[in-house]
Amino acid sequence: MQTQTFAELGLHPVVLEAVSAVGYETPSPIQAQAIPILLAGRNLLGMAQTGTGKTAAFALPLLSSIDPDLHAPQILVLAPTRELAIQVAEAFTTYASRFRNFQVLPIYGGQDFRPQLKALQRGAQVIVGTPGRLLDHLRRGTLKLDQLKSVVLDEADEMLRMGFIDDIEAILGKTPENCQRALFSATMPAPIRKVAQTYLANAEEVKIESQTRTVSRIAQFVLPVFAERKLDALTRILEVEPVDATIIFVRTKAETTLLAEKLMARGHAVAALNGDINQKQREQAVEDLRRGKLDVLVATDVAARGLDVPRITHVINYDVPYDSEAYIHRVGRTGRAGREGKAILLVTPRERSWLRTLERATNSPMSDYRLPPPADLQKLREQQFEAQLLGFSEDGRLDKAMALLDTIAERNDMDPAMIAGALACWLESAQPGAMPLEMPTELPVPSPASRNKRPPHKGDRRGPKPGFKKNGGGFKKGDGGRGRPGPGGKPKSKAPRR
Repeated sequence: MQTQTFAELGLHPVVLEAVSAVGYETPSPIQAQAIPILLAGRNLLGMAQTGTGKTAAFALPLLSSIDPDLHAPQILVLAPTRELAIQVAEAFTTYASRFRNFQVLPIYGGQDFRPQLKALQRGAQVIVGTPGRLLDHLRRGTLKLDQLKSVVLDEADEMLRMGFIDDIEAILGKTPENCQRALFSATMPAPIRKVAQTYLANAEEVKIESQTRTVSRIAQFVLPVFAERKLDALTRILEVEPVDATIIFVRTKAETTLLAEKLMARGHAVAALNGDINQKQREQAVEDLRRGKLDVLVATDVAARGLDVPRITHVINYDVPYDSEAYIHRVGRTGRAGREGKAILLVTPRERSWLRTLERATNSPMSDYRLPPPADLQKLREQQFEAQLLGFSEDGRLDKAMALLDTIAERNDMDPAMIAGALACWLESAQPGAMPLEMPTELPVPSPASRNKRPPHKGDRRGPKPGFKKNGGGFKKGDGGRGRPGPGGKPKSKAPRR
């Protein structure tokens, strides 16, 4: 039976605290199988695709066995590209955020040696790097592995494809014999199998079958957006889309409540759905959504599991999911009972590398979502206001209201239209945004076209992700890192690789 919570896996309490802060609730299949093996100190050979949560599958147990007071490399991770090295380093930084004086150092080509050397001299406990630059440091004697406890080969088949196999073997040959080893690969070609047989004695094998599938009847869209404008983008989507009911997915339990409160203040019939809500409250929220008393649920992945409400026309991924399986489950909440559905993913510039993984998982490319220009949005708002206004023409209180306004107009010698205008201004004061008085501004968004522009695939030549400190000093607790709490706060724009 698969373990249901991270707490049951035996992780170090400090690591478990960081996992809880990030918002992870249940382990993915690769995590549930790999973590106990690595916690026991055994070697591991894992076959899993990108997007299955394999980074956390090795980072969490290895950090649970580390000595945070020993300032020397204890964990070494080999990655094929700069980009992946940075992502993995950022994930380690998140999971180690509760350790004191802890440092994670990404090492890759294209950087000056001197900043890397200074960071190594400070005693980084986790080193994540590309094979070429790691081997350079080993040959120069600037990277010492005598205290190394664990080494991980991440995306080994990709490193093979890029011609790093000799470098990998040279690096493994310099690691202590009693060092724990793990190898992860989507495929297992003969050269990789040979490396495993040579350097991973008695390794236990874990294989996670790809969950790639087609999400039928669901139109999938992606909207590039700056992290600080996500709420603005979301409210405009809800304004212009013909939504019957929608689920908005976020990463953490705290975010469900926070976002639900913000949407409620904007006039939406919304409820939060997360793991802290008891079963009775959950059932009531789902029933209210089914009956039309609610139109929006803000939910975490676990809380929405198994949710089946036919009137859900839209799924909005406010936060990028942690893995492809979570994405498939999310978008599957719409397009049910033979109906068509629509899924919209908000993605910040730092999260664009996830798009290819998610598109592979669904066998379907995402179309670019475009918000209407301000003039069109203003016209829509005016039409909606007019429709709401005319809806009161059959109200039983209309005659009394008209008589009262006529009396006020006559007493003050005012045109009834002016009285109506004053009443509308009063409404706007009481409920800001109720009247379309101001032309909306253009929402700044990153260029959708640029999401498909990939840097050249040349190993160590791939550039760092936007926002990474380029001085080579690595990540320390509190550096902020990649889209997750840093430290103790809510996640930023991007989920760490699991």
